[in-house]
Amino acid sequence: MIAVKRLIGVEIPVEKFKREAEQFIRLDHKNIVKVASYCHDQSRGHRLVQFKGKPLPQLFNGPEQLLCYEYMHNGSLRDYLMGQGSREIDWQMRYKLIKGTCAGLDYLHKGRAGCPIVHLNLSPSNVLLDHNYIPRITGFDFSKLIGEKNTKSVVLKLNGPIAYLPPDFFHSKGTDLKYLATVDIYSLGLMILEIATQQEIKGIHGVLIKSIEENWREESQITRLYTSLGADELRQVKMCIDIGLDCVKSNPEKRPTAGAIMDWLNKESKPVPVSRAGAGVLPRPPVPTNINHAGRIQGIPIEKSQVLIPSFACNEYSSVKIQNLHLLLFMFIQVDQ
Repeated sequence: MIAVKRLIGVEIPVEKFKREAEQFIRLDHKNIVKVASYCHDQSRGHRLVQFKGKPLPQLFNGPEQLLCYEYMHNGSLRDYLMGQGSREIDWQMRYKLIKGTCAGLDYLHKGRAGCPIVHLNLSPSNVLLDHNYIPRITGFDFSKLIGEKNTKSVVLKLNGPIAYLPPDFFHSKGTDLKYLATVDIYSLGLMILEIATQQEIKGIHGVLIKSIEENWREESQITRLYTSLGADELRQVKMCIDIGLDCVKSNPEKRPTAGAIMDWLNKESKPVPVSRAGAGVLPRPPVPTNINHAGRIQGIPIEKSQVLIPSFACNEYSSVKIQNLHLLLFMFIQVDQ
């Protein structure tokens, strides 16, 4: 089993696609979905067929650009947290999910050969679970393929909210990587709070954040939720809530780095804060946004398919022609050996 992402409506130069795909293959971390291979074929066009029983409005010609990933057997973190029996997930597993996701983001932000990767749409839908329920971040490839400027312009053009992005992202200027890393940290913080407090992120972030600040600082609230935990584990819960609240501070400069978060988790004590130079502009009120994505499946034999939510991420600012970004495809296929 492999997972195949087919890029449709995004015209990425051949050499750029190959170069970035090779870099994706070299990424190696237990909390990152492994890119196994890629394909770029300009020899033929492709024809799209029906999707979910509905005819597609048009045909697209152009090169095939495919990325192949390890297949993650247990779906997404969102499915796991929000599905039936989610309340029965014990703290040990929740802590494993938090720590693994933090470790994966730390790896991406450190990057390879001084080339950090920012995600810009980190959410439970973009964290997959392998056969051992180890969290693995996916979706980071989009960052290198279309660039942050294009990502942001598409987000604003499509006019839609992305649930885990901070309001300041939509008003920031420039493409400073130090600032963009704080966008990922905000998203990570919301995820940590969601996992630790078992409260789903809905609507305006500030409402949930204020509620947690007011009600979850005391151990009594934590013990009501986690009735069977000992003192050490209760301190872990409290520590994760403190980390989450630090991550979602309205001032990007005051958010911790992924590395500082890992130090905090490993040492179980808050590290000395380090100022972020050039961390971007201060936040302003959010712009209403609403992004919708539709998958499209090629007419090839498949035994199993699943459309996932595409993610936006970037850290390179080259020119990429974007035509119909909503036609990005994610699907799982059975490959006969």
